[in-house]
Amino acid sequence: MMLSREALRSGRRCTVFALVVDRGCEVTDYLMGLPEDVRSKMETVIRVLADEGFVPNQQTFRRLDAGVYELKLRNPPVRLFCFKDGRNWVCTHGHTKPGPHELRTHVAKVKSLRKRWLEEYL
Repeated sequence: MMLSREALRSGRRCTVFALVVDRGCEVTDYLMGLPEDVRSKMETVIRVLADEGFVPNQQTFRRLDAGVYELKLRNPPVRLFCFKDGRNWVCTHGHTKPGPHELRTHVAKVKSLRKRWLEEYL
C-alpha cells in the first residue's frame, strides 16, 4: 500500500492535505459525494484550519485521541478525520457522525494511517 497526499487547501499558517492510499483518496471521494451546500460548509472549516492552523470552536474541530482530530459539521452530522504532520494537517477519511463503538474504529484507522505516514515520510 502506497501513501501520498494531495493539497485540499493552503492557507496563511499551513496546508490541509488529503491522504491518498494506492492512488485512491477517501477524503476527496467523500467530499464529492456530499451535497454541494454541505461540501461548501466543510470547505469553509478546512479554509479556517489552513488559515489559522487550528479551529478554535470545539463544535467544529476537536481532538479525539492522541494525534487524532476531527473536523465536523453539526447539521448534517458529517466528519473528516485527520492528524497533524508538522505544521500541516492530513485528512484520512470522512464519515457521518459515528456512534461510540464506530468512533473507536475511525480513531484506530487514523492512528494506523498516521503511524504508516510517519514511518514512510519522516
